[in-house]
Order: sequence, then C-alpha cells, then structure tokens
Amino acid sequence: MKTRKLLLILAVLCMAVAASAQTKPTPEQLGSIYYAYPAPDDAVRTPAPEGYEPVYISHYGRHGSRWRTADEHYKVVVDVFDSLHQCKGLTPLGEDVRRRLHVVWDDARGRSGNITPLGERQHRDIALRMYRAYPEVFADSAEVDARSSTSLRCAMSMSYFTEALKEQNPALRVSRRAYGKYMDYIAHTSPEAEAFCSDTAAWRAGLRQFEREHIQPARFISALLDEPSRLTEAESRSLMDGLYWIAIDMQNCDHLRGVSFFDLFTYDELFDLWRLVNARMYVCNACAPLNRGLMPRQATNLLRNIVQSADHALASDRPCAHLRFGHDTHLIRLLALMGVEGCDGREVDPERFHLAWQDYHVSPMAANLQLVFFRRHADGDVLVLLLHNEREARLSGLSPLSGPYYRWADLRQYLTRLIAD
Repeated sequence: MKTRKLLLILAVLCMAVAASAQTKPTPEQLGSIYYAYPAPDDAVRTPAPEGYEPVYISHYGRHGSRWRTADEHYKVVVDVFDSLHQCKGLTPLGEDVRRRLHVVWDDARGRSGNITPLGERQHRDIALRMYRAYPEVFADSAEVDARSSTSLRCAMSMSYFTEALKEQNPALRVSRRAYGKYMDYIAHTSPEAEAFCSDTAAWRAGLRQFEREHIQPARFISALLDEPSRLTEAESRSLMDGLYWIAIDMQNCDHLRGVSFFDLFTYDELFDLWRLVNARMYVCNACAPLNRGLMPRQATNLLRNIVQSADHALASDRPCAHLRFGHDTHLIRLLALMGVEGCDGREVDPERFHLAWQDYHVSPMAANLQLVFFRRHADGDVLVLLLHNEREARLSGLSPLSGPYYRWADLRQYLTRLIAD
C-alpha cells in the first residue's frame, strides 16, 4: 500500500513538472510583442452546427514581423561598441558581438519600421488559411473591403494579405484604403490615454522601482567589457536594454541566417527584461486595474465599427469580408474590451502581472482577431465564431450557444453594451 501511494505521489509530481515545463516561455516568447507569429498548425476548428454556412468575416490584424521602428535603435548600440572597440575596451565576446551588430545594422539601415520578408509571408499565409477555411465567403465576385493604418508597415501587410486572396480568386472585388480618416477607429488614442501612458505619469515610478529591483546588468556587461566601470550604471542598463530589443527582433529577420544574440543573456535575465516590458504593455493597454478601464475603452470606436460593419454586411445578404490592419496596442485594447479569455486578466500586484497576462500570447507580430459569421438560410439565424490568432476563442462575459459559436443577436447585444458603458 505504501509503495502504491509513493508511486502515485511521484506520478503527480512528474505531471506537475511536465506541466510547468510546457508553460515556461521560450526565449522567443520572451521577446514580448516582437514574438514572431506562431502558425496555428495544430489549431482545433469545431464544425458549425448543421445548416449554417459562412457568409461574412470581420477582421483586425496587426502588421507582420518588422525591423525595429527606427534606425537610431540600432545605431546607438553599434556606436557604443565601436567606441569601445577603438579604445580596446571589449572582451573577445564583445568583439564578436560588435561584428554581429554590424551585420544586423547593414541589413536594417534604411528599412527600420518596415515589415521584413517574414512579415510578408505571415500575412500571405494567414490570408490563404482564411480563404481555404471559408471559401464560401470569397466565392465569385465577393467584396473584400480592406482598410489600414497610415503606417507603411500596416499598408504593406494589407497589400500582401489581399493580394494572396486575389491570387486564389481573381474575380474578387478588393478595395484597399489607408486614409487618415480611418485612424479614429483603427488606431485611436485619446489625449487622456496618451497622458496616462506618458513617461511622466505617476504610476511609472512603480515601474522604475520594479526595474531597479529586477534588472541587474553587472554580469551581462562584464562579459562584454574588459572593464565594466567604463560605463555608468545607467549606461549599462541602457546597453543591456538596447541589445535585448535587437536580440528579440532577430526572430523577425529570419533572412539573416545564423545571427543571434540570445547567447549573451541568461534565461533569468531574459525573463526579467520581458517581465518589465510585459508590465508596461499590460498597464498601458489591457485590463490592468491600474488604468481603471481607460485603455480598453480606447477600442470603443473600433468595436463600434465592427458592429456597424457587420450589420451592413448581413443586411446586404452577399458574402463579403471587412479587413482592418493596425497595431499591437489597438488589438490588445480591443481584445481586453471585448473580454476575450486569456486577454482580459486582472492583477494589482506588479510581481504577478506576468501570471495574469502575457503579451506574446495576446499580440505577437501579425496577431489577429477574426469574427466568422454563419447564417442558417432556412430562417436567417446567424452564429459567430471568434478566432484569436486563428484559434477558437471565447468571451469571459458571454456564454456561447453551442461549442465556441455565439448567436449574433446575443453577441451584438453584449458588444453594444460594452460600447455604451
């Protein structure tokens, strides 16, 4: 009996360890919002109830993988290493890092902020999977209305996405627009929200304290510099931060074969750097109690556009799709406002933010939300399937009718209430 109990305890412990290992973020995931889109090869897709056929898709997608947003983000790091090289202040590893940085800088110069070849493929592949999963929506001369943020990386993502659809069916009537007039819902942020997210906001003091306690650059810098005292504490933190962002973006530049910087960091260093970024993204965009709902409410205009566009599409009684291309922050806010499970965690303790909410899950590069509408032609009843990053999603505040499927009448009432609050 004692032996059986011991074996049972060991089995439970092994299962716990295995579960823990499965949930431990990979170095790539610790890249935060720079995590490259994980293709949903193993995603489950529950068939619609009998008699329902897909007639409409409403979509919001983040731009695809990109280089860092500005040349200066590379140049400031390269300049530090070049200066240290001139005064022979680098270790052999530091010299090797300098050589790697110049490879990256030569590739990124003049391309910063634009989508990489991987970003192009991501949107083409998402479009192809959408087309193949719901060919009825894109049959004959169906209309595809695509609108984008005025940011070039978003407009190019829209272009690659819609071009992939046209390649499958040249008869599609596709319109592509990237006008400033659409920014009020595709990428809206109020002055109040901008003030809340500013570097001078009162809550930032707690984040800076979190950084001082958790980000310790001494080991990192001593591996690269022959005399770590060449840099001040602030300069050391800045250099570690700059290299972190370059390191995590390399997964988005898979055309640079074999160039990586993950070897410079211990796992714990990467984890703490990610926790800091994740905390900032959480407070500035998601359901963190600290923002008192201000940041999710920034997506109200976007949600209103989704509801109104769906009403128009369903009234037309013709298959069609509305596609929107924007940015990580606005998708995060939309998912938080809607209460999509896994995207609406609430936590007041900064030490536990990462347990309640993970940015790499919510909005990796090319992240997207799809609402797929199904109509039963016998009586006109409409069901909606929600897909977050092409995986079935559910809402915390509303129960589905069947499996992951929501009745549109119920979902519309729920979303309308969110808009009005």
